[in-house]
Amino acid sequence: MNSLSISPLLALLMLLPASAFPQEAQDILAKVAANYQAMKNFHFEGSTTSETKAKGVDTTSETHFVVAYTEPDKFRVELRYPTAGNWIRLSDGKNLYDFRTTSKDRKKEDYDPSDLRILKGSPISAFEFIDRVNSARLAGSESVTVDGKDVDCYVIEAERSGQTLLPGMKALPTRYWVDKARLIVLRQVSGSRSEDSASVNSTENTRTITITAAHVNEPVPATLFAVNPGR
Repeated sequence: MNSLSISPLLALLMLLPASAFPQEAQDILAKVAANYQAMKNFHFEGSTTSETKAKGVDTTSETHFVVAYTEPDKFRVELRYPTAGNWIRLSDGKNLYDFRTTSKDRKKEDYDPSDLRILKGSPISAFEFIDRVNSARLAGSESVTVDGKDVDCYVIEAERSGQTLLPGMKALPTRYWVDKARLIVLRQVSGSRSEDSASVNSTENTRTITITAAHVNEPVPATLFAVNPGR
């Protein structure tokens, strides 16, 4: 074959940036998953916003959260509801506390290693398995603000596997904003909508996780593992 002869398809591929290849997106997600699985200390704060658009009416709810951990046995999972106070579950390594700030209900038990399962229900827990997708592609780069600083991120769009949806609904692609330096997720947008999106009765649901503070593999303030129901 003439070495100077290049097929139109090959020429197109040569013009594409490396970020256009799906394998690179898959590799990034695999590294992100491994990173979360290996974390020994972390402190994340952020919010989860759920929005539903149905029959011309928009409804929105937002919950703020704190998730912190220091190996092997200290953690805090706190959910801050706009009208229902805070629900806090924490371990100081000796005791497990579970309380709500509005009702003043409080439980105290001896800590057991199995209590770490509480972390699996936090807003960031799914990032340990972020690579379990049917397909993924790099959609570009974008900066997001975390801890008051602009952070350069990969934007990855993925078709997630194993989602359970109501009849008549289909999943929308999930987008992740991944910190290029630390390989952690700083934003996630996912959702679903009616299969017949043109119908006047169509529904669209969107869930956005936004990280506003992220500290990984560095000392976590001891105050996060202290009982302070008045916070």
